[in-house]
Amino acid sequence: MELTPQRMEHSRKNFNVLIAMLEQKQLKYVIEENRQDFAHVRIRFTGEDLPMDLHLLFRPERQMVSLYSPMPFTVPAGRNGDMAIAVSAANHGLADGSFDFDYNAGALRFRLTAAFMETTLSAALFEYMIYVAADTIDRYNDRFLALSDGSITLMDFLHFDAQHGKQPKPESEQTEKSQCESI
Repeated sequence: MELTPQRMEHSRKNFNVLIAMLEQKQLKYVIEENRQDFAHVRIRFTGEDLPMDLHLLFRPERQMVSLYSPMPFTVPAGRNGDMAIAVSAANHGLADGSFDFDYNAGALRFRLTAAFMETTLSAALFEYMIYVAADTIDRYNDRFLALSDGSITLMDFLHFDAQHGKQPKPESEQTEKSQCESI
């Protein structure tokens, strides 16, 4: 896509909305880069276990903001197959965002994007993105680490929610139940 003055202006407006929301919520952040053609904001959270860095990247040529968060560990080559399955299982239940796994490098990250084609996103949407990402990462990062270092097996990872009374119903069952209740 072409980088036009209008696209740069939309990106700048969205960047300013994010910064205003972070200031209003008193969240600590660092502006890593702030150019006409690219902006990068980093937010650090400490979850229940592992710290997490959220990176928000504004790409005016694509008219989108991407949030990503790399896991603070690398998966050893011998655990890559199990991790690929675990990532797929984790992604299956997510409504927004996904985990990306680079099988060859052993790198794992969470990613969430929002497009801002000819519009300005709301502070509420940025807040939603940040808190959904932080909650999702905090829910899975310790399990991914335990699988990576061999503390748990793939079967332990896959059955964790059921063992802890947190087994979510597939979306199709939830939709059918909601439809039945509304009749």
